[in-house]
Amino acid sequence: MQSLKDLIRNAADIKKQDDVEIPEWAPGVMFRVTGLPSGDWEQYQNKLSKMTRRDETSGLEMTIRSNKAEIVAKALRDQESDELVFTDLREGVSILSKRSAGIVNGLFNLVKHLSDDDVDFTTKVKRAEQDFADGQS
Repeated sequence: MQSLKDLIRNAADIKKQDDVEIPEWAPGVMFRVTGLPSGDWEQYQNKLSKMTRRDETSGLEMTIRSNKAEIVAKALRDQESDELVFTDLREGVSILSKRSAGIVNGLFNLVKHLSDDDVDFTTKVKRAEQDFADGQS
């Protein structure tokens, strides 16, 4: 019997969605979009806001930045090979930053959904409890 640690390590809990078509970019081509592991999502969240010090008299200034292109570049895959479309993250961000904001935002929202970041913790617990109850015989 596997230990709890091994069960967690081996869990296939990263969601994905196949058959994502982006006709404006590649008509007839199907992409796979994946959720991100916790470490990647947390790294992105930490980049969203950063503290910067302007000078002694002005104190701290909050700078907010969002790089949805980075998340999309980490999650967009060739459906047939399951390879990342952008194996070079910087290049992917550069390319996606120049594409339609609506398309990139839509893909970002899909990644956010697949990463379970669009659901609050209480709802996640209720879903898990329901899934557990449904699996009991």
